[in-house]
Amino acid sequence: MNTMEDKVRMALRETGEEIRPHTVPSLRLRGTRRTRLPAIPGRWGTWLTPLAAAAAVAAVVAASLAISSTFHGHARGTGPATAPRWNGSPIGPRSALRKVPPYFVALSGPTRSEGDYRAVVRSTVTGRTLATVTPPRPYRVFTWVSGAADDRTFVLAAQRYWYIASGQAGMPAENRDNTTPTVFFKLTFAPGTHAATLTMLSVPGPIHSLFGMAVSPDGTRLALDLGLKSVQVVTLATGTVRSWAWHGSGNIGNWKPMGQVLSWSADGRYLEFQRWGGSSDETMHIRILDTTAPGTSLTAAKVIVAYPYRSGGGTYATGNSFLTPDGTRIVTATTFDPGRRDPAGGYGQITGYSARTGKPVFHEDRFSASAGWQEVLWAGPHGNALVVSDPRGRKTRYGPRANVLGVLAGNKFTPIPHSAYLGPFLAW
Repeated sequence: MNTMEDKVRMALRETGEEIRPHTVPSLRLRGTRRTRLPAIPGRWGTWLTPLAAAAAVAAVVAASLAISSTFHGHARGTGPATAPRWNGSPIGPRSALRKVPPYFVALSGPTRSEGDYRAVVRSTVTGRTLATVTPPRPYRVFTWVSGAADDRTFVLAAQRYWYIASGQAGMPAENRDNTTPTVFFKLTFAPGTHAATLTMLSVPGPIHSLFGMAVSPDGTRLALDLGLKSVQVVTLATGTVRSWAWHGSGNIGNWKPMGQVLSWSADGRYLEFQRWGGSSDETMHIRILDTTAPGTSLTAAKVIVAYPYRSGGGTYATGNSFLTPDGTRIVTATTFDPGRRDPAGGYGQITGYSARTGKPVFHEDRFSASAGWQEVLWAGPHGNALVVSDPRGRKTRYGPRANVLGVLAGNKFTPIPHSAYLGPFLAW
């Protein structure tokens, strides 16, 4: 029987690593022996380049088209009266959809067989597409997205498009992708007209290795994870840059890295990130950096939560982690692996930690690990309302259910209509 650690790794591979056959191991849910979590250098060494990450979005979106928009095999939810229960947990009211930002942007595409990946503005309440933009030539592919707090301003990273073939034939293009500079655009959405406009931003560069970004809540600064060893904060109006470096072993960014690897407090002072250990130390830290304090080292960032690697099991958080806007809590999806004592007893849940003490302050939505995996995509004040990707869709041929997007509030999940999993590159 698979251990919890195996199931977490397999579920993540299903959604991210199935994109490039030449870089992805086959998904196996049976007969998998327990192995140590891979060392950090190997974890990053052959992982998706920014362009390949965008290709991952395309494949996941294509797969999502085959997933019915029905919810757990029932008709689309119209409220508590018709919505089913899942794993004994009641489905929340549609009013919960209004507790989170009304619009989000998902990276999608391509519109043709090659190139022109899109950014799609969608309604959180209805799930419908409201606007679509493509990057101007010669860039043609969006690679990262982040949203400001005004619910209509987003920042997009873009690159030139290179077709990456499968196998060794694709390596020259993939290497070229690694050295292609990244540019940035501001996307402004007008709710009244559904018009979306792009404006190029003046960000000092060139930037060749972008592994994550987050625009500040007021839209004036942009935090960048560069090369997994440095974080920069750019003041967009002036181009002023402040940098912090990680000089020790390990890397900055999520386990992949993908999705939202940085998050801000509402006042734009504190920046949250993850640090993963090197080959001799698999411990993951969630840290908070005071961007107003002196210094240039990321080691000055306060450790809030630590997840030590234990070969016999333990608690893991391999996806997004968010500092709530009020700066009081860290929210993430955690997985408990009981190890060899009870291989079938693992579970996942949403966990909130005190940003002051690092102690858990709430748990929500616990379910058996065999059901699938979760990801937090947005967190409101105190973590009282969250946007999550959750395994409440149809059963897949791999065993776990397909993921759908929804709002988790009061330990009740309300699905976003038409929200078969859209990939990891989304922003509210």
